[in-house]
Amino acid sequence: MGVQLPSLAAVAMLAVFTQTGVWVGGDDFGWASGVWLVGGALVASALVRPVGLWTVAPAPPLVFVVVAVGDAAWERQSKRLGLWGSFKEFGADAVPWLVHGFPWMAAAVGAALVVALVRVFMGGRRKCRSSSTEPELDG
Repeated sequence: MGVQLPSLAAVAMLAVFTQTGVWVGGDDFGWASGVWLVGGALVASALVRPVGLWTVAPAPPLVFVVVAVGDAAWERQSKRLGLWGSFKEFGADAVPWLVHGFPWMAAAVGAALVVALVRVFMGGRRKCRSSSTEPELDG
């Protein structure tokens, strides 16, 4: 059956993919960052245990918001602007990330849902069989 990750580990892996995309893409959330987000959603939904499919599939927007807010806070702190000095200024730093990332978040959720549906329909066709039983031979 291969590797099957717990839900929390799959969401953490999605966060690592998303943060890697932010590092690769730089300050602008563009193609490179979006591809990492979608790729992370695909890998996470492909490797999660079946019970965690419906936890991981809708997770990309939540993970992206956490990463975007964290990166905006990190950027403010590194420029010595004060982490939470003004919520308006902090919002002005964080909102562009969310606006530019919205199409990629939707693509990531769509890709994860496709993988989840494929896994559900393909997994339903397999018969669960104990390894200790012998397969039946037809006539």
